[in-house]
Amino acid sequence: MNTEFSLDVPQNDVDELRDRLRRTRWSPDWPVTGWTAGTDQTELRRLVEYWADGFDWTAQQTSINALPWHRATIAGTPLSYLRFEAETPGALPLVLTNGWPSTALELVDLARRLATPSEHGGSAKDAFTVIIPALPGFPFSPQRPTHAEQTHELWHRLMTEELGFERYAAHGGDLGAGITSRLAEAHPEAVVGIHLLAVAAPGHADPATFTAAEQAYLGAAQQWVADEGGYQHEQQTRPLSLAPALSDSPAGLLAWIVEKYRAWSDCGGNLSTRFSDDFLLTQASLYWFTNSISTSFRPYWEFATGLTTRVRRVDVPTAVAVFPHDLARPPRSWAERTYSVTQYTEMPRGGHFAPYEEPELLAVDLREFLRPLR
Repeated sequence: MNTEFSLDVPQNDVDELRDRLRRTRWSPDWPVTGWTAGTDQTELRRLVEYWADGFDWTAQQTSINALPWHRATIAGTPLSYLRFEAETPGALPLVLTNGWPSTALELVDLARRLATPSEHGGSAKDAFTVIIPALPGFPFSPQRPTHAEQTHELWHRLMTEELGFERYAAHGGDLGAGITSRLAEAHPEAVVGIHLLAVAAPGHADPATFTAAEQAYLGAAQQWVADEGGYQHEQQTRPLSLAPALSDSPAGLLAWIVEKYRAWSDCGGNLSTRFSDDFLLTQASLYWFTNSISTSFRPYWEFATGLTTRVRRVDVPTAVAVFPHDLARPPRSWAERTYSVTQYTEMPRGGHFAPYEEPELLAVDLREFLRPLR
């Protein structure tokens, strides 16, 4: 049974957060400035001060609750999801999935462009009914199921059994790209096509067959892991050593998250060119109030320990959109080793948070890909 859903954070929890922020125990100064050793401490202190004494959580919660939220229980797991109705009756359903450290909110502007394209310079005939499930273990759906229940199966049951869609399309980036890939591989009879911002590596590729572009991509990916992959290694191998600190210190939680928004986005080193303070603090507040930073690490640990299904071959039509400041930029030939690629787009700008950074570019690409698959 589907029900409506809304946030209702008690005022005592808001007051406690502010008190913790004001009492932050700051680490001693280092002989470096800026972002060279991690989160810039001057910027962090500024954000923490605003979070404690200027940020209006009530206004943000009101705005969040005005969105079309619903609630369903799938295989014993409570899921919250957004449903944006298409402006055209009988439109193709489309499920969108975010990654980490994002929330479902980052997909809202994209969803509006896809559900009501005529309000954004497009044609009503390109409308979709858009579903955005909140990842289990993340804000809005903080309960994560047992290892036996794969997220892509929860999505399929939500789309078919709960919502009654026989055919649908799917989009995802980061963790959401893996979920979307597994969804298409497991249910090609229902998934008409998938649109990805990242791709799974081929399982048994012969390195001797790699093209120059593929070798360059793998080298760049290896360098990225060396420069930026510390978070991933920690979340895969020792998440429960990290989680208590971030669950207890809102300043620590913010430092862990905000550094990723700066490093992985097309912001040129200046967060304010892409994200407002209110946006960043809303994301951090959602993780804080739902105490979900620990459970948001679980997909990393579950993948590393072999509990997550590996993508082998996806034969449904696949589009890949590559943004210049995303974590990885695979060439088309690399994606074709695992997917049936029918559209490949190199975007002019944007990064890891493309649905929020460049929703119009992404909406146009999705419409073009799915137009012949309706």
